[in-house]
Amino acid sequence: MRRTVVVTGASSGIGLCTAEAFARRGDNVVLVAREADRLAEAADRCAALGGRPLAVAGDVTDGARMRAVVDEAVAAFGQVDVWVNNAGTSLWGAFEDIPLATHQQLIAVDLLGALNGAHAVVPHFLARGGTGVIINVVSIGGRLPSPWAASYSAAKFGVAALTDALRAELASHSRIAVCGVYPAFTDTPTATRSGNYTGRTLRPVPPVVSPERVARAIVALAGRPRRSRRVGSQHVLSAAYAIAPATVGRAAARLGGWYFRSAGEPSGPSDGALFDVRPAPVSGRGGWGRPQRLRARAAAAGLAVVAGATAAAVRSRRR
Repeated sequence: MRRTVVVTGASSGIGLCTAEAFARRGDNVVLVAREADRLAEAADRCAALGGRPLAVAGDVTDGARMRAVVDEAVAAFGQVDVWVNNAGTSLWGAFEDIPLATHQQLIAVDLLGALNGAHAVVPHFLARGGTGVIINVVSIGGRLPSPWAASYSAAKFGVAALTDALRAELASHSRIAVCGVYPAFTDTPTATRSGNYTGRTLRPVPPVVSPERVARAIVALAGRPRRSRRVGSQHVLSAAYAIAPATVGRAAARLGGWYFRSAGEPSGPSDGALFDVRPAPVSGRGGWGRPQRLRARAAAAGLAVVAGATAAAVRSRRR
């Protein structure tokens, strides 16, 4: 059956791959992003795959605009069946080096953007009989705090809490499903769009997940909703954090400080695309998936350090 699916942040990265995955199923796909030209190109790609696309330019930080997205989707296709809150970015650097307005904008995009999307579509779902699916793209950063990305962690933990609280609340009086997807570092164009105050070009922490893999998880949740889907092997670190949060947190902070401040080429401070649209190709991937042996070895060594620190903490507790 053809569904109507709204995907925010649909002009690149996970959002674009998700829109294309739904298009391959023949679904109606409403693509939402800030920049109209890139959005139109993304819509053309979805049409070529067999979907029925509708491009709607809009900023997720604008709640009224998200309500207008619902109205335009209903006018074009009759109803909305699935809403994917995907739009977001990241922000890296020492907390005190990042301007307060930049921290606030990151939270507005990543956390309030998801809240605005849910707030726009829930009344529609309730009005059509209390059915529908909301899928929030969270992050491993919503399960495992990320030193050198404090406001990003705050936003993503907030999205995780929003997901769980809204799921429980809506289950009390409707059949609306609320799901969370938790990708690890993903090969998207985020390197050119994230805020960066590390002093170096951004590098991923391998192993890097493909955006197509995350998109498949989202499509699967739309068909068979469940509480959450975790994508990427880095999630094993959350178990270590649960056992010894202080030890693992300090180890991750030391490793991250070295990694982000030494792995890339020198680079000046940047707010990325937080405040303004940045020219970028309409692409799912950003080149982070290429073989990077030295960084992979460094990350593997870091994981070993964290695992060792956790084991030591556990032994100390037993004593």
